[in-house]
Amino acid sequence: MELFDPKKLNFQFVKSFKYFVTVSIIVSIVCLFSMFVRPGFKYGIDFRGGTEAVVGFKDAQVNTLQIRDVLNDKVPGLSIVEVENTQEQSEYKKEFLIIGISENKESVAKAFEEGLGKFGKKNSDWTISKLDTVGPKVGSELRHAALWSLIYTALLITLYIYLRFDARFAPGAMIAVLHDLLLTCGFLVFTRTEISTEVVAALLTLAGYSINDTVVVFDRIREVEHSMVGRTKAALIDYAVNSTLSRTMITAAISLVSLAILYFVGGVTLRDFSMTLFVGILVGTYSSIFVAAPLYLWGDKLWGTAASTGSSPKVDTKKARTNKMKTAKA
Repeated sequence: MELFDPKKLNFQFVKSFKYFVTVSIIVSIVCLFSMFVRPGFKYGIDFRGGTEAVVGFKDAQVNTLQIRDVLNDKVPGLSIVEVENTQEQSEYKKEFLIIGISENKESVAKAFEEGLGKFGKKNSDWTISKLDTVGPKVGSELRHAALWSLIYTALLITLYIYLRFDARFAPGAMIAVLHDLLLTCGFLVFTRTEISTEVVAALLTLAGYSINDTVVVFDRIREVEHSMVGRTKAALIDYAVNSTLSRTMITAAISLVSLAILYFVGGVTLRDFSMTLFVGILVGTYSSIFVAAPLYLWGDKLWGTAASTGSSPKVDTKKARTNKMKTAKA
């Protein structure tokens, strides 16, 4: 399935590479800077430690402002989000996710009982259906584990590209993945999205999607290198990207539609996951064309001779001459 005939496309991507690379560098620096200045990342309870409770109310008129008024002075770092009640037959009409920065489960439970007592009796007018606590030490360990998991992913992807292709392609693949993760994290900082285990899972998923998109472009570049001998590198890249553009757009469009549906109907639990992946796929589609491909040109200038005498496949010179003649006639 194709949106358009790739043979009729002739976009000059290489001519615009320097502009897009410049924009990517500027945006990446801004995103990187935003992560290390206040307020920086907004960590969820998994990474900063604290207590998380799900509270249900029989009164359907209760809202977040009313709950905040009675708990604001009792629970430090208070965060309240209304969640969808998954139990249709439940007598509790509304449920709220309440988070506080405290590792003392008993003190938070007592604060809830004192504050929420204004809404009636516990287990009659309201109830705590879930109460979890994460200590600050565990949260710190999870932060480091999440960071290293992303770094290891980028390094292993680079090794895979080096073995699958050669040294000319590896830097572009690694930097494209880091670029996608960096810009997506910058979006999370600017939108004040909580960094939770679901968001980290989305970032790891994004790394896999990004490299898959990049490999498709790289595979076509390597293919035309040996079937269109005599053409400039710029012409080869333009042809390769144009020929894979339809596939790239279809894949991205289907993924984005699925994530949009998941965002609106998947509930609060999957909302940050789907939003993170949605933005990441947009960035990843862009980077496979305007980041990975330009870096291949740079890698080819540095390691082109060594790579061509190494793991690259041998060229059938007779076939290459025939293809060259066909191209000249066309």
